[in-house]
Amino acid sequence: MDSIKGKIKGLKKSESQKAAFDVGGDQADKEKIIIELDRIAKMLIRRDFSLMEVKEKREAELAELKKTKQELEEAKAVLEIRVEERTKQLQDLTKSLEEKIEERTKELQEKLEDLGRFNKLVVDRELRMIELKKELDECREKLAKPRS
Repeated sequence: MDSIKGKIKGLKKSESQKAAFDVGGDQADKEKIIIELDRIAKMLIRRDFSLMEVKEKREAELAELKKTKQELEEAKAVLEIRVEERTKQLQDLTKSLEEKIEERTKELQEKLEDLGRFNKLVVDRELRMIELKKELDECREKLAKPRS
């Protein structure tokens, strides 16, 4: 690219050189200049075509990126809906489980209270049995002693 600019700058002649060229400068110089200009023009055309190819590739890539972005946005929207639905399901399940836990806790508490009452009855009964056994032993001792 720099060489093209250099060649184009080289073609810019001072006003006096242009006047000399127009008046009838050397024919060989004119032909060299024409050949060089032709060569530069062909290079610019080739460069222009390659730039067009690059531009077309970039436009195709951009179109593909836009399409991919749209697909990703659609997939994201679908996933957000699915996440929302699953979150709702999990919240409902959590609520249901919490209710079951509360119900079972209440049942267990009632059973624990029943066991406490039963335990108290059993312990009280055992204590009463011990007392009665002592009384029975005392009565046996009294009966076993001869009366005087």
